Amino acid sequence: MLYDTEFLIAYTNGYKGVGKARAARFLAAHAESGLFISRITWMEFSSGVATRAEADHATSRFSVLEIDDKLAWHAARVRRYLQAQGIPIGDHDVWIAATALAYGLPLVSNNSRHFDRVPGLDLRAY
Repeated sequence: MLYDTEFLIAYTNGYKGVGKARAARFLAAHAESGLFISRITWMEFSSGVATRAEADHATSRFSVLEIDDKLAWHAARVRRYLQAQGIPIGDHDVWIAATALAYGLPLVSNNSRHFDRVPGLDLRAY
């Protein structure tokens, strides 16, 4: 599974009413599905910590999926579709959704407000 930034924040600190324990329980129950984050999630999360060591420690359980041509094409398609429908989302969320689509992974996030707009995305709330 691909974990969104807001999940990672909840898992490490708690976020918007979601405690660390709830996120940790979800992660433990689904660890066999693989633990992935996008490079964009890594960047967003890292902007909230003081050092690279903190970022690396907090994300050490996750494999970081890098941006490549395939992923960039998915991001371009997602962005184009959402703009044509008049329902755009932020560029970072486009990249995160595209990562899930490019790698065929469910996306774990409580941000249904944005991610429900992306066709074909398997969104899992926690």
